[in-house]
Amino acid sequence: MPTIEQNNELWDDKYEWPEQGDEWSRAWGGVSSQWFGTLLPRLKSFVPASTILEIAPGFGRWTQFLRPLCSKLVLVDVSPKCIAACQRRFAGNEGIQYHVNDGQSLAMVADESVDFAFSFDSLVHVEAPVLVGYLEQLARTLAPHGVGFLHHSNIGAFVNPGTGELADGMVNRHWRAQSVSAELVRQACNRNALVCLSQEIVNWGGHDLTDTISVVTRTGSKWGQNNVVRHNGDFMREAEYLAGLASLYDWGQLGRGADEGSK
Repeated sequence: MPTIEQNNELWDDKYEWPEQGDEWSRAWGGVSSQWFGTLLPRLKSFVPASTILEIAPGFGRWTQFLRPLCSKLVLVDVSPKCIAACQRRFAGNEGIQYHVNDGQSLAMVADESVDFAFSFDSLVHVEAPVLVGYLEQLARTLAPHGVGFLHHSNIGAFVNPGTGELADGMVNRHWRAQSVSAELVRQACNRNALVCLSQEIVNWGGHDLTDTISVVTRTGSKWGQNNVVRHNGDFMREAEYLAGLASLYDWGQLGRGADEGSK
């Protein structure tokens, strides 16, 4: 079970960040392909936004795309190494604020100030107390019609409640938090005056539906109060399709680059 300390030790001390985190987008054909093909279609209803909060930005893999979509971007990460890397990468950009936190607090973010909160491919590694802590903080920091877009673990749905072990044949290949599930997030939202507008429960690097993308808002927001849940076992097929398109068409600066030659 990854603790805050273990997460900090891995991402701050051990991991070398060889491609600034872009290495985790290879299955999509690159980071721009994953952003424009997978992420932006899912969050396009909520951006542009005046103030965006990014939780756990790493080395800025998604920050580069979020910055043009807002007037102010607030970055919060438990890793000083990651925040320092973002400060170097986006040096001179006065629209970004940088904060190192304790791994679950947003004390540096003002009440009702966030129009869109985003975290992808990071909070999948945090256990229930941390994720619930962030939800409690979002209930305070989201604007009245603010929205959170959170990628988190669902592997807890496969844990035997009696033994605390994963179901037979189930392997936690991607270091997902075993205490977190889509259902746990829905319950935490209900306790904290939040609503899960939607939850897409997806596979990641295999067939098991180990991950969830939850879209949350405050109770009473203009977005409504219904919860739509979809189980999407074709998420990695989407990645494969986008990788194929990227191999043909992604020649931009954020793509693979023309110097790779033909394949």
